[in-house]
Amino acid sequence: MKNCLKSLVAISALALGLTTAHAQEPVTLYVNSAGGAVNEALRKAFWDKFTAETGIKIVDSGPADDAKLKAMVETGNTEWDLAEVNTGGFPRAIELGLVEKLDLTQLPTKDLIEGSYNDYGVWHSPYATVLAWDTRVWPLTGKHPTSMMDLWNQKDFPGPRCMYKSAIDTLELGALHAGVAKDKLYPIDQDAAYKELDKLKPDVSVWWTTGAQSVQALLNQDCVMGVVWNGRPFQMVRQEKAPFGVAWEGNILHNSWWVIPKGAKHYKEAMQLLAAMQDPKAQAAYASIIGYASGNKLTEQYLADDVKAFLATSPEHVAQAVKLDDNWWNKNGPAAEQRFNTWLLQ
Repeated sequence: MKNCLKSLVAISALALGLTTAHAQEPVTLYVNSAGGAVNEALRKAFWDKFTAETGIKIVDSGPADDAKLKAMVETGNTEWDLAEVNTGGFPRAIELGLVEKLDLTQLPTKDLIEGSYNDYGVWHSPYATVLAWDTRVWPLTGKHPTSMMDLWNQKDFPGPRCMYKSAIDTLELGALHAGVAKDKLYPIDQDAAYKELDKLKPDVSVWWTTGAQSVQALLNQDCVMGVVWNGRPFQMVRQEKAPFGVAWEGNILHNSWWVIPKGAKHYKEAMQLLAAMQDPKAQAAYASIIGYASGNKLTEQYLADDVKAFLATSPEHVAQAVKLDDNWWNKNGPAAEQRFNTWLLQ
């Protein structure tokens, strides 16, 4: 009788355990990135497949927000399991202890581009600030802009310009036009940069604040050329046959980073997702949707030529690029932005 009771108790306990396990909610990862079209592309290329294979749900939000990340960690209320950190914010996030150390053994580091990962982050959607122009004014078959420096070239390419309303990129362009060599750009000689920007400022008809605004202004012919992020003309030229040409000489290469915030509730699953997003075929699918690549060296073999033509990480584009110095902007960004905003009002 005692043995029968023991068996019944054991069976009941087992049944209770199984019921509890089945009733347990699947893990949900909260991922914060740029939002909008970028998050949609991430879901199509990576997240839906990951969920199908693991059962782990993904709830996304945007835009990337370094200040919110800092507030979450400092208050001990970390909502995000994986987050994008913007240009300049990555070294600051490390310094302030806002991000967890990654388990690099879970990543295919031998296949990743040198510099595209470290103990605290992995590249997310490297992009470039490039020059776009209106091919209704200067067709691709004729004389047309070829360099970021053509922003100043009113003789050959007259008309209004559109510029990013930020010290980032704008100061680099001013210094380059002042004759500073690409490999000597940092620390930025801001006095020299502003002398050149003073010459350009009267020709600027739009100081844009969003990527959508940058290309819409060009499409509306509010300007004949301007600086844009490379993913914007990629989408509009390939999908909507927009009349844009793109010049890569002097493009400014940016890297945003995937990080796991300090105190993330699902570190293990976040690492699983981060590893899955290093798959080269999935990265190629992502690039083909949105025009932004990632850090796997094997990705390029899966890309069509008309996609490579718009990617910041294409070798010929990297060769013409200035790599933005996150460390300089981390230390000097707030003061530089304050000076820039003052200059805009003068």
